[in-house]
Parts: sequence; C-alpha cells; structure tokens
Amino acid sequence: MEMFAVVVASILFIGINRYLLKKKYLKKLNDTVEKEDRFCVIDIRDYISAHRAPYPGAENIPLSYLSRALKERFDCPKEILVITDDERGARMAAKLIRKKQNKPIYYKTSVS
Repeated sequence: MEMFAVVVASILFIGINRYLLKKKYLKKLNDTVEKEDRFCVIDIRDYISAHRAPYPGAENIPLSYLSRALKERFDCPKEILVITDDERGARMAAKLIRKKQNKPIYYKTSVS
C-alpha cells in the first residue's frame, strides 16, 4: 500500500511540474507585429522550410543543430523568440535554451 501511494504521488508531482514549467518558460506569441529590438529570433525549422518562407530578422538554426550552436556562438541578452512548425519543436528548443539562459522563451508557429 505504501508503494502505491509513493508511485501515485510521484506521478502527480512529475505531471504538475511538467505542466507548470511549460507554462512558465514557454509562451505562445499571439501578436502579429513584434518589436525587432525586443527579441533574438531563432528559426528552428529545417533549411528548406526556412528558405521557402523566411521570417524577417531570424537566424536559421535547425533544431538538430541548436545544441551545438548554443555552445559555440549563441549569446543573447534579449528575450528569445523561436519560430517553429509545431509546439513540440518549440518545447524541445526551450529545453535546450533554458540550460544556457534561464528566462522565458516565446514561440510562434510559421504558416507555410
């Protein structure tokens, strides 16, 4: 019985933490116009998608290369806006970026 209570408590704790961390660190940007000086914009879509539908002022770093780029060259004092195809990619990018910079990350899905 004690083991069951521990397992249930662990599952609840993990679920609540994941939900709260997602809401705290990853926020969807609904504004149609962003101020250029407010964000460092990272386009995590693949090269082909980013080339076909470029986002103004964004640096294209595909999600598969993001970890390496964060270690080598990325340093941004501003808030971060991630351009992505879906929320799953934004969550993965936010997890990588949070390891280096502990601040909220905004995301915007592209329309291609």
